[in-house]
Amino acid sequence: CLIMTTEILRSMLYRGADLIRDVEWLIFDEVHYINDTERGVVWEEVIIMLPQYVNMIFLSATTQNTIEFSDWIGRTKRKPVHVIRTDYRPVPLSHHLWAGQKLHKIMEGKSGFLDKGYSDAAKALLPASVTAQSKDEKGSAGAGGGKAKSQGAVSHRLSRGSKDSSWQQQGNKGNWQSLVKFLDREGLTPTVVFSFSKKKCEEIANMLRTLDLNTAAERNAAHMFAQQTMARLSPNDASLPQVIQTCEMVKRGIGVHHGGLLPILKEMVEILFSRNLIKVLCSTETFAMGVNMPARAVVFNSIRKHDGTQ
Repeated sequence: CLIMTTEILRSMLYRGADLIRDVEWLIFDEVHYINDTERGVVWEEVIIMLPQYVNMIFLSATTQNTIEFSDWIGRTKRKPVHVIRTDYRPVPLSHHLWAGQKLHKIMEGKSGFLDKGYSDAAKALLPASVTAQSKDEKGSAGAGGGKAKSQGAVSHRLSRGSKDSSWQQQGNKGNWQSLVKFLDREGLTPTVVFSFSKKKCEEIANMLRTLDLNTAAERNAAHMFAQQTMARLSPNDASLPQVIQTCEMVKRGIGVHHGGLLPILKEMVEILFSRNLIKVLCSTETFAMGVNMPARAVVFNSIRKHDGTQ
C-alpha cells in the first residue's frame, strides 16, 4: 500500500515510473477536490493518464453530481462504473448552538430543523435591556392588535438579520472558558475548535491559557513528548516564541494547528491529540481529522469564511 498526493502521482505518470506497472487498484480520497479551481486539473490528468488495467475507487462525502461525474469516468476510461451512495450520514450528528451558558439543540440526526432550539438560543443572546422591554410589552399589551404588535416586535428582533441576534459575535474570554469547562464536564472532550482564521485560532487558544484540562499524569506525558520533539530542533529554533508557547499550552491540554506553525509543531500536536493528551485543539481546515482522532465534539466559531472577495 502506497499513499501519496495526486501531484506526486501525476509526476510519476509523466516520468513513466516502473512502479505504476505493479498498481492494480487506486483509491482517490476526497475526490470532490476535482472541482477545485487550482488542483482540479491535476485530478483530471491523473484519471485520464492512468493505464487501462488500473482499477479506481473514488471516495467523497460531498460530491453532489455523482451520476454526472460517474458518467464522465465511464466515458473517459471506457469501463462500467458502479455507484454506491447514501443520502444520510452513517454516524448521525447532533447540532447545537451555545447561548446563555447552555447548549440548545437545533438538529438531531436525520430529523428536521428544531425551531424551538433556535428560538431559545436567539432569546438567550438578546441583551438584558431588550429582554426586559419585551416582557414589559407582553405584560402591557392588551388583547388583539396590541398582543400581535408585541409578538411581531420580538419576532423581528430574533430574525437572522437583526443586529441583536449576535450570531456573528465570536465570543470573549469568559464565553470560551465557560464553553470549554462545560464540554469537559459533560465528557465531550477532546474537542476541535475550527476557525477559518489563523489569527483567531491563536486568540482563542490564548483565552484558554489559564485552564488546565489534563491530569497530572497526562501533563507529565505531554511535557515529556514535547521535550523529545524539541530536542530535534536547533537551539535557535527551540527558543522561538511560537515553540515555547506551543509547548506550554500542550501541557495543559490545549493545542493550536494551522499553516503558520512549524511542521514539527503540527506533527507534535497531531500525535498528542491522537493520544488524548490535547483536550481542546484550535485549528483551521489544515487539520485533517482521520479515523484515529478521538474528537467527541466540534465547535465552529463562525459559519462564514472570507473567500478573498467577501
